[in-house]
Amino acid sequence: MSSPKKFDLSVYLVTDSSLLPPGATLVDHVLKAIRGGATIVQLREKKMATRDFIKLGRELHEATKPLGVPLLINDRVDVAVAVGCEGIHVGWDDCSYEDARKLLGDDKIIGLSVSNKEQAEKAAAAGCDYIGVGPLYATKTKPDHSPPLGTQGLRSLLEYIATLPGPEGSHWGGAWGTKVPAVAIGGINLDNLHHVMYQSVSPQHENKKYLSGIAVVSAIMASPEPEEVCKKFRKMVDEVPPFAVRQSLYIELGNAKFKSIFQNVVINRPIVHHITNNVVKNFSANVTLALGASPIMSEDMSEFSELAAFKGGLVLNMGTSTREAQPMLLAAVKAANAHGNPVVFDPVGAGATSLRRETASMVVGNSFCDVIKGNEQEIMAVYGLDNVKQRGVDSDPAAAGSLEHKITHAKALAVRERNIVVMTGNVDIVTDGSNVCLCNDGHGFMGDVTGTGCSLGSVIAACLAANPLDKFVATCAAVCAYSAAARVAAGKKDVHGPASWQVAFLDTLYQLRHCREDAPQKGYPWWESLAERVEKR
Repeated sequence: MSSPKKFDLSVYLVTDSSLLPPGATLVDHVLKAIRGGATIVQLREKKMATRDFIKLGRELHEATKPLGVPLLINDRVDVAVAVGCEGIHVGWDDCSYEDARKLLGDDKIIGLSVSNKEQAEKAAAAGCDYIGVGPLYATKTKPDHSPPLGTQGLRSLLEYIATLPGPEGSHWGGAWGTKVPAVAIGGINLDNLHHVMYQSVSPQHENKKYLSGIAVVSAIMASPEPEEVCKKFRKMVDEVPPFAVRQSLYIELGNAKFKSIFQNVVINRPIVHHITNNVVKNFSANVTLALGASPIMSEDMSEFSELAAFKGGLVLNMGTSTREAQPMLLAAVKAANAHGNPVVFDPVGAGATSLRRETASMVVGNSFCDVIKGNEQEIMAVYGLDNVKQRGVDSDPAAAGSLEHKITHAKALAVRERNIVVMTGNVDIVTDGSNVCLCNDGHGFMGDVTGTGCSLGSVIAACLAANPLDKFVATCAAVCAYSAAARVAAGKKDVHGPASWQVAFLDTLYQLRHCREDAPQKGYPWWESLAERVEKR
């Protein structure tokens, strides 16, 4: 039976000498990585002769042992025994865990690869010391790997692992699944590390499981500066991602709070970077300006990082969807994530075609979106439900569920993605998974003017950028004010149809600039009753 062991999986380096830069030696490269922050090393050399493998292992172990960094051998128990290192990592096509334990003894570290529930159950029955979960993404360093899990698959698998008790009578005490350290592997680099660590957390309140670290191959082994790269990896593993801003614990949905949300937009005048379809760009820009924010349209990846440095918001609209545009969409979100800027993702028509489902899955699975906004079919498509029916950018009335049904799925997506979901419809739903805000307002003209749904994202992004510590309240205020402005505009005496309503709508949104206590008011301003039209659940 295995005994308790102490080791750190934070930055788990897996070697591959074929990736070394010209002139570098494996031992020297690994030592530099350790100086930078690598906490454990696995020697993986698939094509090396046994004698050479043992020689290299002994040489590397002589260097790592004085530093207190465990050295594990990949697959080869015979090599691990000959080297006398701290342990081994085995896959399911290699030596069995039971045989490895008999040969190595109880004091050695033995880790197992886990890529599905069946393997997780076997690992739990064995009571191994740690698990390597993956592959997370496709990788060239192991072309024969199982299908990539993605962050959603990783999260689901970790959630299942947390329920597994482990072997009876072991030191795990019937809680192997929650206690066993887990490291993710497969295609992890500095660009996706924050997303992997943040989005892999199981949404379950009980038996919640976190990654203990990340395993890296090519991002370190192929780097000409392994020490500097490992310093960055270690820092990012330990830190809170820039986009995971701590939120106010007090949710206030009153008129005074709503007014302060819009006042902050005027005061801060945040830039709102739009990547949206050509049909709505003009209207979205005008809506952004009316609110007091500053719109900019750009689809040039070379300037995304510079735009993100302005600390504004990003609206990512999937209206014009092409496979060629996918890298551009992802680059924009990653730039915003790196600077902690809010991202509003509008998966337009996500349930209509396989291309749109693929694009929505790519964005959500590889980045963090503060808000996902869409109609019922779009939200259900992003959530991953099958047989979602959608005709185009509009919602299919025949596929609509009850209000409670909609709330349930909106909350489930928000919990899973650790963000805010806005499900638009006859009753707009805003939820962060715990809190739910319902807004029953708006006007029928909104469905008769192109871009009204898309431009709601502009208002949300502006409010989030100006109120980073109150994301949920800012989103509620944006949705409620937008719908209320539509109703107020429709009641103007010079509005006779969609065209005149569109002008009045922009004028009405513009009035939000004056929702200050010291601003002169004529009569009872429409925004003074915003909170009265909100139902909080």
